[in-house]
Amino acid sequence: MKNNFSQKSLNAIVNLGICITFILLLATPLITTAFFKSQFSLLESNLVINVVVCIYLFSIPYVIALFKLKKLCILIKKNQPFSIDSIKSLKVISICSFSEIIIFTGCITYLKHSVDFFKYAIIGGPIIIVTFISLIIGFLFLVLCQLFEIVIKIKDENDKTI
Repeated sequence: MKNNFSQKSLNAIVNLGICITFILLLATPLITTAFFKSQFSLLESNLVINVVVCIYLFSIPYVIALFKLKKLCILIKKNQPFSIDSIKSLKVISICSFSEIIIFTGCITYLKHSVDFFKYAIIGGPIIIVTFISLIIGFLFLVLCQLFEIVIKIKDENDKTI
C-alpha cells in the first residue's frame, strides 16, 4: 500500500512538472515582454524575440529529460525498473544535461554579442553555475546508467542459474 502511494505521488509530481513547464513555455513571450517593459521600460521586439528563442532552445533538452523521467516513473510503476529501457532513459537524461551546457553557453554568448542590452552583462557567474549543475546531473545519471547495466547483468545471471 505504501509503495503504491509513493509510486502514484512520484508520477503525480512528474506530471505536475510537465504541466507547469508547458504552461510557462506558452507564457514565455508574454512574461518576457512584461518583464522588459516593467523593469527596464524597453519594448524592442528584437530583444524579446532573441530572449524567447534562447529560452525555447534551452528548454528543449529539459523537456526531453522530463519525458524520459516520466518513462522511468512508468517503468517503476510497472515494477520493471531494471530494464534496458531504463538504461536508455538514463543515458538520454545525461546527454540532455550535458547539452544544456553547450546550449546555455551558446545562447548567453549570442545574446551578449548581438543584443545591445546584454553587451555589458556579466555572464561568467551564470555560465559557471549552469555548467557545474549540469555536469553534476549528467555524471550522476551516467553513473546510474552504469550501475543499472551491472544490476541487469547480475539479475540475468541469477535468473539463468535458478
